[in-house]
Amino acid sequence: MSAAVRLRGVRKRFVGGVTALDDVSLELERGRVYGLVGPNGAGKSTLTNVISGYLMPDRGEVYVNGVKVLEYHQAVVEAGVVRVEQHPSLAPGLTLLEHLALLYPTIIPRFEVVEGIAEEVAGELEVELDLRQPVEKLPISQLRAFEIVKALILCELLWRAGRSPVLILDECTAYLPLQQKQRLQAYLRRLARRGYTVIVISHDLPEVLELADEILVMSGGRIILRAEAGRVEIEELMRKMFEEVPAFEFSGERGLGAGEEAVLKIENLSVRDDRGEIAIRGLWLEVLEGEVHGIAAIPGTGEKELAECIYGVRRPESGRIMLFGEDVTGLGVSEIRRRGVGFLSDDRILDGLVREASIEDNLTIGSERLFSRGLLLDPEKRRRIAERLVEEYGIVLKSLRDPVETLSGGNMQRAYIGRILGRWDKLLIALHPTVGLDPRGVKLFFEKVFERRRRGLTTMIFSPNVKELLAVCDRVSVYAGGRILGTYRPSEITVEKLGMMLSGLIQVA
Repeated sequence: MSAAVRLRGVRKRFVGGVTALDDVSLELERGRVYGLVGPNGAGKSTLTNVISGYLMPDRGEVYVNGVKVLEYHQAVVEAGVVRVEQHPSLAPGLTLLEHLALLYPTIIPRFEVVEGIAEEVAGELEVELDLRQPVEKLPISQLRAFEIVKALILCELLWRAGRSPVLILDECTAYLPLQQKQRLQAYLRRLARRGYTVIVISHDLPEVLELADEILVMSGGRIILRAEAGRVEIEELMRKMFEEVPAFEFSGERGLGAGEEAVLKIENLSVRDDRGEIAIRGLWLEVLEGEVHGIAAIPGTGEKELAECIYGVRRPESGRIMLFGEDVTGLGVSEIRRRGVGFLSDDRILDGLVREASIEDNLTIGSERLFSRGLLLDPEKRRRIAERLVEEYGIVLKSLRDPVETLSGGNMQRAYIGRILGRWDKLLIALHPTVGLDPRGVKLFFEKVFERRRRGLTTMIFSPNVKELLAVCDRVSVYAGGRILGTYRPSEITVEKLGMMLSGLIQVA
């Protein structure tokens, strides 16, 4: 049987001299699920971009199902490659239904046909999609779920046309709740049994080991390990990915910096989403000075509306927000920022970076007070600040003057996180901050969070990862159904019970 994917001596370099793929030769079989893992900047996304025709190699050849890949559209139509990108790639003004209609090009779009197919696939994955809403009004979690559904529909069309699809999922499951991940895993295994080839990129090593038949480890633009998933341990993967295992270990400092005063009080808060519907209903919450406060929340259930309302992006429908003892209800972003609040968005590429601007610009935007003298900016001091952040956050780059979009996806996220955390705001609101970071990046993020606590600063972390929250937070509040169900110290609740509350299996603790 011929290989589904074959690479021969593939090399790819980017602007600035970064070598993303270094003489890669690789063969992948049909009917198997491959887990592709490695640190940020290892070349994982570049490898799959080359396989799918998004990028052309500087040297070497790529074949999929015996077809030499020459460009993106040919890779899809002739070779059967379908790829879900690391970051959403959708037209903001189009509805989800209009995006699906593009898969069935006709003079008059047959919306009822594609809607029925999408609802069938989404139902199998237990995903709820608002197909008639434009992309710009939907949360990133729903966009990620939609892109997976869209890719599965395209794969089915290719299968019916006689192709053997190669499906690539690049870090696109991180925002899915556990039950949807499990449904997707079962779906992907069924596709592999039909003869599909599935490549999954993820930093969630336990998830990859559970799903994949074989693990590929990348580092420095090369495949450094291939192993059957059932014969390799997480520790071995970590050692291969990094010089030393960067497993995050809690430092035992929980609560040392927490005070008794509330820096944030939310009273009976209601907030509308972009569709005008009530997303937050009668919510009460108190966050103490100097603590790391976790908000356990399934992405796309209103947690972003809550964070945006606190930060002044979104006005409340009713209720009151007290910040550092002052009523700030309805104040805008500039006023909230002036009071010492920082915000780390979940959509770090779209919301956090100016992709055409330089890495130096992106590291220092909004921090002008740190390198200005009156109305004058100090370019040398600005450069030193950027260099410090590059070193502290382990950002892999060739030159600070290169556009930030030349960085890998993980390194772009590190640049944004470094800029926000480098300001040392009194209160930091972080939405799903560890999504897309490799284990070393996760470790670094929490080290900075603990440093914030030692300085007496407060951090709010929104995340569906209940195990992570219980490991690092002083207290964890459970958010579901537009309200807080309860707030607990880690010693007062288990991972299992917290997960059941989050999924709605337990309504009242």
